[in-house]
Amino acid sequence: MDTTTRSSAGAPRTLSWLAVFALLSWGHMLVVTAGLLDLGLSDPLSLRSALFHFAAWPVYSLLYIAPALSVALLAAWLAPSWPRLAMVSAAAASVLCLLYVQADSMIYQLYNFHFNGFVLNLLVTRGGVESLGSGSETYISMALIAARIVVIQLVLVVASRRLAAWRPGSLRPALALAASLWVLAVVVQGVGYGVADIRKDGAVLDTARVYPFFKKVRFRTLAAHFGFEAAPRHSIRAEVDTARLDYPRQQVAFERLDDLHNIIWLVAESLRWDRLQPDIMPNTWALAGRSLHFTRHYSTGNGTRESLFGMFYGLYGSYWQSFLTARRSPLLMDRIIELGYQLDLRTSAQFSYPEFDKTLFARVPLDSLHEGDYELPPWQRDEVNTTALVEALENRDRARPFMGFYFLESTHARYSFPEHSAPVQPYAEEVNYARMSREDLLPRIDLIRNRYSNAAHWVDAQVGRIVAALESEGMLDDTIVIVTGDHGEEFLEKGSWGHNSHFVDEQTRVPLVVWLPGQEPRAIDRTTSHMDIATTLLQLLGATGPVANYSLGRHLLSIEPRDFIAISDWHSIGVLTPELKFRIPYLNRGDGGWEPTGPADEPLDDDQEALLIERNTRQILTAIDNNSQFLKKSQRAANDEDGKLAM
Repeated sequence: MDTTTRSSAGAPRTLSWLAVFALLSWGHMLVVTAGLLDLGLSDPLSLRSALFHFAAWPVYSLLYIAPALSVALLAAWLAPSWPRLAMVSAAAASVLCLLYVQADSMIYQLYNFHFNGFVLNLLVTRGGVESLGSGSETYISMALIAARIVVIQLVLVVASRRLAAWRPGSLRPALALAASLWVLAVVVQGVGYGVADIRKDGAVLDTARVYPFFKKVRFRTLAAHFGFEAAPRHSIRAEVDTARLDYPRQQVAFERLDDLHNIIWLVAESLRWDRLQPDIMPNTWALAGRSLHFTRHYSTGNGTRESLFGMFYGLYGSYWQSFLTARRSPLLMDRIIELGYQLDLRTSAQFSYPEFDKTLFARVPLDSLHEGDYELPPWQRDEVNTTALVEALENRDRARPFMGFYFLESTHARYSFPEHSAPVQPYAEEVNYARMSREDLLPRIDLIRNRYSNAAHWVDAQVGRIVAALESEGMLDDTIVIVTGDHGEEFLEKGSWGHNSHFVDEQTRVPLVVWLPGQEPRAIDRTTSHMDIATTLLQLLGATGPVANYSLGRHLLSIEPRDFIAISDWHSIGVLTPELKFRIPYLNRGDGGWEPTGPADEPLDDDQEALLIERNTRQILTAIDNNSQFLKKSQRAANDEDGKLAM
């Protein structure tokens, strides 16, 4: 047989085994995405939502494997006489598709978001992956998962070729049936979502986003044409030009100060407010008893980036990318450098992830930035850094004011502490990222929370050492001491583990203890924000004029009633008023299935939601407007003729 004959016969055979390979790989993808289906079928479950998910699950599972089939078909078309090229292409491309969806599924089950810019930033930025605190057992588990996928796909390639060669005509009915069922599922899930959108059925709308790249189907206009009135849905449109900064909005004048306080600023990773208890954090609890203890304090973000940004700049996290692009340091650090403070800035993580060396500390000399040694476990990095900070206090130039900033890492998952310092028993012996689906987490979440409490106890021990050093050096009378967390940490109380996923209290509410010389100790129950820390410090350092020129926060001791605070994540802000939590995306339109809640994260019915949005329209629109106050081009919020939110 000549080459032409072999080529003409090779294409049908390639198409035949590829069809079988597609069917088998589809089955493999269904297994990988089964966890997403399980999330979609969560309570409250209705017949409509069950039909939708049992249709959407196979539809998207096949779509996720489709790029690999396209690559294989392209290889078969370009090189019909080399059938092995199509085989290798199909195997390699399908493995990549499965690995991506497997990783995305694991991310979503833990954090309630899909692979996005945040995850990409984590992977490509120096210090990003290390910031997770992953141990060797996690990497081994991930390697085993990847190896399993590779082996299964290689087996499926061989099996598909043999099945296609064995009575190929007998496979056609099965393939035709699978194709027909898939088309039917496409129709069912599309109609199901469209009807849910008309009815505003949260059981479908809120859970459809479990599937990566989910495509919404809406036919409200068609429904209205046939006389069906769709339930209203709120949608806020926000356009932000992040290219140019207007920061500060006007030149800030500073009073001359004869005496300058030292500043010791301690921030613990993922430390939520309810860990500040006398049995878990006795040293910080004792300090709180003789200081200002802010009991309703919120972070400016549910992740480290937005949290520390708000803490130092007094602005929303939505400004992060603009300031990173401009390499613009905060006015607070500009003022501290101008006043000649000695700087000792430490982290047990890395200043490059998030990129605080290009934002918060962009003007700080590199020899003042000290990072932890990643050869050591997080608890030991914290211990070493504490020792170094104490030594810096003892060896400081007493003729100059001193600023020490210290980011402690022990309370970051996997929650690190030495075995001899574990007052909360029993606790989980390890935290393996590769085996942390909700199903795996539920039976041992209390043990993991206990492990977290032990890590908080270890952080507290370092706080105690630093406070003792300040007292030994006679510094407390002229030193401002701040102890807080960057953001919180959830342990499935509201359905998620960790942070970066929701604006619930467990992820955003943190302790704040401020030792301020001259102030009577007291507990303050007003709602305060990380943005207030930068504002307060700037005023203590002599800033005059309207706060709105340089911050969206206020002085921590202000007793003026507060309408709302804002909390940010990678792509949205959450507006927290005394009666509502409302999410506003600033990188896209719509609410993406995120429903408003009460201030304590309690669910709302449709009537409550409509009433509270109506009553809090002014606060929501103000929060939108605040996203552009420090940009030269304004942002516009869509509103109707009555000044109400667009519905």
